[in-house]
Amino acid sequence: MKTILLLLSLTSLSLAFGGLGIALPAGEKDFHLPIRTDKDVKAFTREFANGKKETWSLTGPNKGGWVDEKGKKVDSSNFVFKAPDSLTIKKLSKADSAYYDYVSIHEPVNPGTLPPGVHIDPGMPSGIDLTVN
Repeated sequence: MKTILLLLSLTSLSLAFGGLGIALPAGEKDFHLPIRTDKDVKAFTREFANGKKETWSLTGPNKGGWVDEKGKKVDSSNFVFKAPDSLTIKKLSKADSAYYDYVSIHEPVNPGTLPPGVHIDPGMPSGIDLTVN
């Protein structure tokens, strides 16, 4: 019984500390980003260690490439979109180190004012923290 309780507590702790993290060597080819999506992807995002963010849109004028926060297109030749919901990096480099996630086409629902003592738990993290050495 103690073993089961210990395993349950360790599992919950590992889930509580964020999304999946992975470290890979530079030069690895055709790396599929294991982002947990709900199959209704609007865009992908990545956030670098310096706080800069970029978006890969699946619709609109910037479809199929990374765009920075100012709307400037960023070289995206190293990435391939695989329908319906995944990105593949052709060859990993240190410049690809970032936190990758997705934006759903479904807008979050505002539950309004909740009764006292009632709260909504946040969902599990869907992104991946990629470190390239």
